[in-house]
Amino acid sequence: MKSIIARVGLALAALVLGSTAISSAATQDTPTHKVVAQAPAKKHAKSPFSYKGFIRAYNFTRQNASGGVAQVNQQSFNMALDLHGDYKFVGTPFSIGATYFYANPLGSCSNAQDHAFGSACVSNKAPGLNPDDTLPGYTLSTLMETYVKYNAGRFNATLGNQLWATPWANPSDSRVKPAAFQGFDANYAFNKTWSVEGSYMTRFESRTSSAFDNTTLITACVPGTNGIESTAVGAACGLNSYPRVTNSGFLYGKLAYNGPKGLSAALHYYTFSNLANLTYFEGRYNLPYANKYKPYVMAQYATEKNTGNNIVGKINATAFGLKGGLSLTPNVDFFVAYDTVPSKSDTYTNAQIAATGVTCTAAGASTNGFIKGNGTLPYWLPQGGNPDCTVNAAAGTTTVYYGGFASPYTFSYATDPLFTTSMTQGFADRGMSGSAVKFQLNFTSSDKRFNGILSRAYYNYNNGAGVSPTQETDADAWFYLQKPGKGLLVRYRYGERTQQFTSAFGGLPLFKYNRAQLEYDF
Repeated sequence: MKSIIARVGLALAALVLGSTAISSAATQDTPTHKVVAQAPAKKHAKSPFSYKGFIRAYNFTRQNASGGVAQVNQQSFNMALDLHGDYKFVGTPFSIGATYFYANPLGSCSNAQDHAFGSACVSNKAPGLNPDDTLPGYTLSTLMETYVKYNAGRFNATLGNQLWATPWANPSDSRVKPAAFQGFDANYAFNKTWSVEGSYMTRFESRTSSAFDNTTLITACVPGTNGIESTAVGAACGLNSYPRVTNSGFLYGKLAYNGPKGLSAALHYYTFSNLANLTYFEGRYNLPYANKYKPYVMAQYATEKNTGNNIVGKINATAFGLKGGLSLTPNVDFFVAYDTVPSKSDTYTNAQIAATGVTCTAAGASTNGFIKGNGTLPYWLPQGGNPDCTVNAAAGTTTVYYGGFASPYTFSYATDPLFTTSMTQGFADRGMSGSAVKFQLNFTSSDKRFNGILSRAYYNYNNGAGVSPTQETDADAWFYLQKPGKGLLVRYRYGERTQQFTSAFGGLPLFKYNRAQLEYDF
């Protein structure tokens, strides 16, 4: 307790000192996972140079132990500094920009390798706390953005390292550091109604890394993820061991329509090198009546299939979603959303299964070997808390159940665009099929300084091998002491989920976490 108080004291001191020298806005995530752009940079009169940034103190706790499950709870603290500058070449459409990011937990065990399983900094013994390296709880130092921009009205392009936001690849800024991408992006507006975008991103810097590399969240043992992604490459995350499979990034295309009378839509297409092709559509219609309540309806559709070398195996996923909302009062909005991800299955003779070197128990426990690709029957399968196969002894067959999404740049981040994704989970994070309903209330004060979100989601993760009912309740509140996007920000987030049948299928029966964030935006 004394060490935590000391760290918070140091954080407050750093914020006070920082606030005397600098003053604007940082990207903030919301549980709806729409990336909120940073506030415009402060501009000096007659100067082509502008700047912005933030100082952020963050404490993150995670409760894992519950219902007789002897898991070790987790906690990490970190301080972060983000400095961004832009320079516009006067009289030309060109500009350049850069962002330097630094984070330090202000304590021991500050090296990422000290946090790998098996190290002295990971006790794995209650009542001690393991670090929670989704924050992460170690030092980061990176030139996160270095780019050249061209902006000529209807056409603009960016080349280099950049914070780049699309539905299935985005900054995912819900901890101390956003994720960044390396590559080229171009946009062209034909008119006020139609526009297109094309991109090629070759490398990715996760929110727990200090370097860009040519891998993904599902094909590498990324530091700070406790080894969950390593299952895709068939190797465990160990001390000083970060196995990975590389690829060539991804191509992205978008066609957007922003029409009259409240109708808008966008079609997105991703080709993830040697992983999958993903198509995503989202549309919105603002109803023309009852303007006081501002009612709207939305629809989404997504489909993904494996491609190329099939690094993580067979993928065949489809999602359908609907969402409807309205303003209950000038300060309170409400929506209800529904998603369904149908299950898929393949049936093999037991002789065929035996030849792959993997097994499936009669109770439908995880096949394990499928997802690792150790045998000759690789699949992208559920990530925990659900079975993925059944054995029909009488027929001499084994059925494999799959159908979940493999999201290379949002997996384990819970920042994908599915309407029912919550603060700690969703279909893309679980790699699972089923259906879900989510209810959410949003509050915004009249001066925009205070915001609050309360949501409740019900997931019926379901395939032919078993059902795993799961519920989640989230609360999120943030307050700017000065004005929106500037000065001191206080934010607190709480997430709690419960899950059934964990004794049979694995997973945690009760899971909670708390995010406490103190920030100065300038």
